Amino acid sequence: MRPNRQELIEMLSLKGKDEIEALYKRAYEVKKQYVGTKVYLRGLIELSNICTRNCYYCGIRRDNHNVERYYIDKEEVLKEARWCFEQHYGSLTIQAGERSDKSWIDYIEELVKEIKTLTDGKMGITLSLGEQSEETYRRWFEAGAHRYLLRIETSNPELYKSLHPAENSFENRLECIR
Repeated sequence: MRPNRQELIEMLSLKGKDEIEALYKRAYEVKKQYVGTKVYLRGLIELSNICTRNCYYCGIRRDNHNVERYYIDKEEVLKEARWCFEQHYGSLTIQAGERSDKSWIDYIEELVKEIKTLTDGKMGITLSLGEQSEETYRRWFEAGAHRYLLRIETSNPELYKSLHPAENSFENRLECIR
């Protein structure tokens, strides 16, 4: 049974050690019932901090010339993917700054295929590489990616506009999420 607002406020206001311990115990029981006790290992590779966007709040935005840019080569990514697979990680997330040039799209497609081959198709691959075309998403999924993570900082169109230059439209972001 889900707690209502008042019950949540009461739980967050607990002060006594015994009350807090009872709350932790109950939370553990609920977690165990709905999620279980198994731990799932998931890897994360920050492939690159090169980005074509210029979001005002972002440390890796295109016009930030104070950041040292990097790019991890394919051999290193495959080495890390192999390690994750050997350690029984269930999935690997590959994220980077946003790019949509053909060579990048092709590179990611090949990288996903190679990781799938390397792991006998057993490791899930999540990509987080910014807004892309529908065709690009399709190619990457056909190559073997199983999830795509696209962040959206706010669902308020006016706030979104204040965080991004005019060329980054809220509507396009929503369309990419759909």
